[in-house]
Amino acid sequence: MEMGLASASLVLAFCAFVISIYFWKKQFRPILSAMVKTHAAGNEAILYDLEIINCGSLPAKNISLSIGDADTIQALGDDASDENKQRWLACFEETIPILHNNSSCKCSFGMTGKKNFWKYRSKLPITIKYESFWWKKRYEETVVVHIIDSESFTGYSWE
Repeated sequence: MEMGLASASLVLAFCAFVISIYFWKKQFRPILSAMVKTHAAGNEAILYDLEIINCGSLPAKNISLSIGDADTIQALGDDASDENKQRWLACFEETIPILHNNSSCKCSFGMTGKKNFWKYRSKLPITIKYESFWWKKRYEETVVVHIIDSESFTGYSWE
C-alpha cells in the first residue's frame, strides 16, 4: 500500500514537472504583436503609426514584417501614389535589429481622411518573423491590424 502511494506520488510529481517545462518553454520567449495606433486625429485626417510590441519575457532580434500584395491592394485608398507607398510601406522593407522585452517601436503608417492612403476600417494581416535573442529559435506570428482611430473604438470622442 505504501509503495503504491509513493509510486503514484512520484508519477504525479513527474507529470507536474513535465507540464511546468512545457508551459515555461511556451512562455519564456519573445512574443511580438503589431497594432495600428492613432498618431494624431483632427477634423480632416487621422494619422497612423504602426507599433511593434514585445510582450514576451526575452528580447527579439532580426524582426521583419511582411504583407501580401492582395491584402495591401484591397486596403489602399485614393491617395496611394507610388511616392506614398514608398513612404508608408517602408516598414516592410526594413529589419528591426533588436527589440527588448516589454518594449515597443513604431513608424509612420499612412492616413485616412481627405487624403486616404488607407481605406478606413480596412484590415491587414501582417506576418512578423523574428528570432529569440538567447535561444536562436525562429518564430512567426500573423496579426490582423485594423485601420481605425485607436483613441475611440466607436469613432466618436470628445474634443
